[in-house]
Amino acid sequence: MFSVIAVYSICHLLLSILCLLIKICLKVYIPKKTYVKILELIPYLILTCHMIYMTFTLKHEYCTFHHVCYGGAENMHYHSISYDSYTGCLDESSLDESSMSLGDIIIKYYDAVGNDGEHCENTEYGCCRIENRCQVSYEFNMSFTEYQKDYILKENENVGKVNTYITKNNPNGDNCLTHNDYINFYEDQQIYDVIFIYSLAFDGYIVFYIVLSCIDCCKDKHEFERVEQSPSDHTQEKGSV
Repeated sequence: MFSVIAVYSICHLLLSILCLLIKICLKVYIPKKTYVKILELIPYLILTCHMIYMTFTLKHEYCTFHHVCYGGAENMHYHSISYDSYTGCLDESSLDESSMSLGDIIIKYYDAVGNDGEHCENTEYGCCRIENRCQVSYEFNMSFTEYQKDYILKENENVGKVNTYITKNNPNGDNCLTHNDYINFYEDQQIYDVIFIYSLAFDGYIVFYIVLSCIDCCKDKHEFERVEQSPSDHTQEKGSV
């Protein structure tokens, strides 16, 4: 995963360069007033403070998500997916609202990508589901006996599985996403959030410079019309005399 802190630095530098280029291109139309410079600096200073704060507070973690498990004589054995995170490792058992679970990532993916599977339960093959019970088992340090009791011996086959609200395209669910897909999305989303913040800031600067240019153009046009009208008015006054 690309460092989120590096993304902050790159986006900050790009914003500076792009704004400077816009100012150079529109320097004729942008008034050199003090209030304009203040309005330019305030958002940039806020972003700078935000970047510095995030640089010192973001905590890089090496995380694992246990997606495959099986029992031995008594102990559980696990296979896991490794990933990087700056917003915390996925936690399936925490009651802390700030922590993220696989279910939360699925909801974020649903919101970002969109899906028509809200009523997938009523379709021919049903919904894609993804297991989180191995991770739960790992977090609670379950024995194989406890794992059997909580999951394997349950009558409901969907216990320990999260509904992804993706409609299966066949009985095997070949279109269903995997643990890797959702974890990669979780990693990428941390970077996209930074890019989104700076994209909004750049859009704000574009609107700001366009408004300044329009005001300057309208002002010049008004002054030009006044200059054009003045000689004719003077001529009329002389004729009347």
